[in-house]
Amino acid sequence: MVAHIIPLERPEGRRPPPPAKSWADVVDDRWSVAMVRSALTEHVNGVFSSSSMLVDAMLADDRIAADTRTRVLAVTGLPFRLEASAIGDQRRAKAVVKDAERLWPRIAPVALLHDLMRWAILLGFAPAVCGWTTTARRWTPSAVLFHPEHVSLDTMSEGLRASTTKGLVPITPGDGAWILHAPDGARPWMGGAVRGLALPWLARQYARRDWSRFSEKHGLPIVGAIVPMESDKADKDQFYADLRRLGSEGLVMLPRDREDRGFDVKYLEPGNVQASNAFRDLIASCDRAIAVALLGQANTADEGGSFAKATALNAIRLDLLEADARALGQTIYAQLLRPWAHYQFGDADLAPVPVWDATPPADTSALATTHKTAGEALGAWTKAAAASGLTVDVEAMAERYGVPLKRAPEPPPAPAVEPDVGDETDAEDDDTADDPDATEEAATALSAPAALAVGHTFVDSVVARGTASGARAMRGTLGAIAAVIEAADSPDALRRGLLDVLGDADPAALATALARAQTLAAMAGRYDVLDDL
Repeated sequence: MVAHIIPLERPEGRRPPPPAKSWADVVDDRWSVAMVRSALTEHVNGVFSSSSMLVDAMLADDRIAADTRTRVLAVTGLPFRLEASAIGDQRRAKAVVKDAERLWPRIAPVALLHDLMRWAILLGFAPAVCGWTTTARRWTPSAVLFHPEHVSLDTMSEGLRASTTKGLVPITPGDGAWILHAPDGARPWMGGAVRGLALPWLARQYARRDWSRFSEKHGLPIVGAIVPMESDKADKDQFYADLRRLGSEGLVMLPRDREDRGFDVKYLEPGNVQASNAFRDLIASCDRAIAVALLGQANTADEGGSFAKATALNAIRLDLLEADARALGQTIYAQLLRPWAHYQFGDADLAPVPVWDATPPADTSALATTHKTAGEALGAWTKAAAASGLTVDVEAMAERYGVPLKRAPEPPPAPAVEPDVGDETDAEDDDTADDPDATEEAATALSAPAALAVGHTFVDSVVARGTASGARAMRGTLGAIAAVIEAADSPDALRRGLLDVLGDADPAALATALARAQTLAAMAGRYDVLDDL
């Protein structure tokens, strides 16, 4: 008995199972290379119906949709403000700005801004039709996108025209009825990203379709049924039915005779497993081409990125972001806000200017490093210049590195020291003149404030007054008190020393002497520190 491989036959009397629906069957393959090239040719010639439908199909691609959304949201997510017009009546212009800020969500809704930017990026231009809501005191515009599928080039006037229910109507930007966001010159459709993205997008679709088919072949290998030549048809049919259920049950009966002859199963797997790398590399190449066309750089999902610059500034080139923000602001100003200001206030020059600020945020860590390095360099140069009898211009250095400086405030003038006047003072002064030892003690005590005069005029005056007053009040024991202050190393030691010297004094006089001594001790400590420095 010879066993051989035969193709599986459908058992008679059984309805064939429905064909399996693979992942590849759901891939949109309605666009062929010939259809894409034809749409691009029509696009160049000014017929945008096919290229507009091509853009709609391309936006179903996850990569193109994500990068386009990043480009659009990068602008509309920037800090926004309305600036008062620099021409016309400035007082009225400021009032117009406040009115426009209140109506801005209705004048320029976010959906309109997204549509204008999205189609301008992919197709090169974006038309919108503008309607007006009027009341006795207010005109309010309401603009919506006009699908570019119904727009074509008027070869006579070299302008764009729209196919409407009233026939072919010229698109006149800024007339109050039409808005045309066309940032790239007189023939903006020539700069549409669709011209460069169409073929990479198509190749990406084919690569994903073929890769899914490849995965099906390797994930579900072909099953070969080995049956004996002389087996009965009923046995073959049963074996066939068992194999049909193999995917769900995973078990099949393989009857064999005593000589080990019978039914068998063989898996036929393709050997080109490494061929899947070609699909992966092709998709990655298409992803880079799409990213470069839309974002200006190959910032693919595999390469990653960060949110350090907030937002959009890290995912999209800054020059593209600035150009998009500037172009959108000019379109809204010239074609929407100026007609609104004309109808509402009678003067188009009062229209505010919309600004999406694309200025990148400052890198504070880099700024701190720059200031630190500049400060260290300034110290080194100052030391080197001093050795040569020169000096460094600190103000010029600070201006060069953006360090703000301001003049230090002038210190307040020192209050004049007023000597105490009275009979008791005069008498004490006479006694001092008669007593050489007391005169020497007073001179020694009064010399301390002069030594303390090192730029601390106010504190020095306090010390001088306290010293002079103490010298007059307790001239007899001044030397002993000075010795206690000099020897004391803590407030408790100072208190004990004064009690030893002034133990019999009046409590009020003792408290006054203690406060004065503590003040003098603190001032003397500061002087010692300054003298060490």
